[in-house]
Amino acid sequence: MIILNKILKFFSAFIVLLISLTGCDTITETSSIPSKPPKQSQQVIIEENTSSKPNTQPPQNQQQQNQNTTEVQLQQQDQYEEPTTETPDTTENQTPSAQTEKTEKPKTAPFLNWGESNNQYWTKLKTVAEAASAFYQNNGSRFTLLSKGGKLYSSSNDCYITTNYLKNNGFLEQDFSEFQCDILLIKGYDIANYIDIDMPSSSLDTGIFTAIKQPSGNKIMISSSTEKIASISEEDYARLLKKYDTYHGAVTILSPEMEEYERILNFIRVYEGNYDKYYVRDIRIDKKYAVVTFSTQNAPNNIKQYVLVNKDGFWEVAINNLDRQSNLYFAVNSILPDFNLSLLPPYNVYFYKNDMKADFSDVLKNMVFYEMIEQQSQVRYICGTTNYCYIILYGNECYLGKKINDDWDIKKVQSASDAVQSMQLDNKNAPTFIVLDE
Repeated sequence: MIILNKILKFFSAFIVLLISLTGCDTITETSSIPSKPPKQSQQVIIEENTSSKPNTQPPQNQQQQNQNTTEVQLQQQDQYEEPTTETPDTTENQTPSAQTEKTEKPKTAPFLNWGESNNQYWTKLKTVAEAASAFYQNNGSRFTLLSKGGKLYSSSNDCYITTNYLKNNGFLEQDFSEFQCDILLIKGYDIANYIDIDMPSSSLDTGIFTAIKQPSGNKIMISSSTEKIASISEEDYARLLKKYDTYHGAVTILSPEMEEYERILNFIRVYEGNYDKYYVRDIRIDKKYAVVTFSTQNAPNNIKQYVLVNKDGFWEVAINNLDRQSNLYFAVNSILPDFNLSLLPPYNVYFYKNDMKADFSDVLKNMVFYEMIEQQSQVRYICGTTNYCYIILYGNECYLGKKINDDWDIKKVQSASDAVQSMQLDNKNAPTFIVLDE
């Protein structure tokens, strides 16, 4: 028992000594480690522990530490690299919550980016068409409102009619300054060539339409003053407006010896349903239209003026009362929007209707007095107004009379063209329609 106690005491003393020696070694090794920045202390300790042991296989916690350090470094390196344009890389770098947020974001109709929908555009188009139509109906002749390239144009003011024009002049109550649609003056049945639905019968004739590009898409929306018409492609819209190009070839003044001259007169005879002989004053044509100023031989002072259109080589009367129109440009354009207005003669028959001379006794007395004729029966043709008179004798001598100070000044002229030039020197809009075209 005594021996056993001695052994235990000796063993305890040995353990105490061993512990004290181990503690000293630890303190010595720790104190020999150089100081490092705080954020790297853990890494240095791992290196010391690793170097103090011969085992080349790192412990498991050190593998995890190295792996985490490597991932952090790679992430920091990625932050300084330029992002690629490939969609998969962008998606991979997004967190699941970001991807979910992107997926669940509600879609917005493209036209809402413009602030308005198609229905709102249709409503505005119809509103503008109503205002423009009323303006055209009430002021067409006053402002000489025309179709110029298919768009509504004021010849009097030399400007196109816009929403701003209508608003500034009191024809449009709402402010549509940001709604810059086209205001058109075209034929409805021309639009029908570019749509798959039937045009309303009320919109087939020449009238006011409005057009604008869709707030979303590439089509052109077209509306009348009563209803929406259709949407057509930009290419078809350009073709539609092209139809209102007024150039149809050079303007030609026909002479009586030309074949087309008599051919046009025959079409007029068919239209009138008789075969009267005419006194023709003027025939002007291009490749599509003709303007004829004439009278019957029985009533030379009753001047008529027709507009004809050439359809597949056949002339048809399109306007039969041009001589009764005070505003020729408006009257013709309202029916034939693609008519070349330079085809019209410089005079307007309407303004001389009340000045046409019926009694020529004073003129003939002067001609007798100045021995131009011996008797009135020598006169083959005579036509005039209160200020001008044109006379042709059976011998084909031509005379032009001008009233000066209540007396007729009558002079012989070489030809009809000489008489016209003499009258136009006095007034470019002189009634040269009294001169017979021979």
